Amino acid sequence: MFDGPGPRWFTIPAHRPFLPTLAAGLKARLGDEGPEALAGVQVLLPTRRAALALAEAFVGAEGGRAVLLPQVRALGDLEGGEPPFEPGSVSLDLPAAIDARRRRFELARVVERRGDKLGRTLDAAGALELADAVGSLLESCHLEEVDPRGRLEGLVEGDLARHWRLSAGFLEAVLADWPERLAELGLVDGAERRVRLLRALAEQWRARPPEGPLLAAGSTGTTPATADLLMAIAGGPQGAAVLPGLDEGLADEAWAEVDDQHPQGALRRLLDRAGVERAAVRPWVGEPAESVLRGRARRRLVNEALRPAAATADWLGQIAALRDEGRTGVEVIAGGLAGLSLVTARTQETAAAAAALLLRETLETPGRTAALVTPDRDLGRRVAARLTRWTVRRARP
Repeated sequence: MFDGPGPRWFTIPAHRPFLPTLAAGLKARLGDEGPEALAGVQVLLPTRRAALALAEAFVGAEGGRAVLLPQVRALGDLEGGEPPFEPGSVSLDLPAAIDARRRRFELARVVERRGDKLGRTLDAAGALELADAVGSLLESCHLEEVDPRGRLEGLVEGDLARHWRLSAGFLEAVLADWPERLAELGLVDGAERRVRLLRALAEQWRARPPEGPLLAAGSTGTTPATADLLMAIAGGPQGAAVLPGLDEGLADEAWAEVDDQHPQGALRRLLDRAGVERAAVRPWVGEPAESVLRGRARRRLVNEALRPAAATADWLGQIAALRDEGRTGVEVIAGGLAGLSLVTARTQETAAAAAALLLRETLETPGRTAALVTPDRDLGRRVAARLTRWTVRRARP
């Protein structure tokens, strides 16, 4: 199924639909092995929602006909009691995870008992509110595999306000009491158990790789345990990792400046951890010639727009370089901006009206689709409300 020795790292460009491209590439790699070959493949995706969407992508690739699907699992949902995350020996050695509701009230009890560290008495509402905040901190620490105990005092050195010192003392006390309470219950935090399962699964697959093809797709390995699992899969005899939207066109000097705040920061951190050069990551599927010509200018322009701030000092030189590229092929600046429009709105309501009209206008053309991409949920709700008035329903993702 995969050519060449491991580790095998692939990417699907950001301008291509990820799951349909993943399904098409998987079918192409299986070749003439028959429809039953697909059922022997394990595919790991970040969420259950993505897993359902991949099943629909396979059905769509077959024109709606019945198809044997691969075994699709969600990395983000490890408590389902199903393989590969509950394969007997991997989970039997781990304590059960505490129920989320019980965790909240047990943690609130610990917080209320340590309220004296804050110099005040906590009522039930205050204890629950602080328990939620401490719970979020604990979850982040578990996922990053960092033990915060004993480290908080160093954060409040110097001439800082008294309440910061009180908060640090309170957190230290709660973080010391909580593991003891979990041990009494014979349970662990859900995030800690997920990390342990990922670690155990990676070790198992390194020692005894699955017999069939194994694919991890769509994950950027933002946590250490997930990154190590991706490395174990990519290094397996029939394994591969497919990354979403790795920027292969970003200049090397700009790639060297990519930090955690950059859109490519998680991918760079993953590749650095795996010891994989960006040039060693191969495309999952080949690009059609017409698609290459159509998308090259746009991708090139977006690459330059997303350069890290530290790599933008020579922007005049980069513009000149883009123009030079246009003399030997497609005009990068003109071609990259072709089809783009800018709409300036004074209010969010006006912006929502404009977006809704553009979506409706697109859908009036048979065979065309449209999507709104925005980090602003309020804007998304306003647009959805306007479309509902026109009986335009959102397609299920």
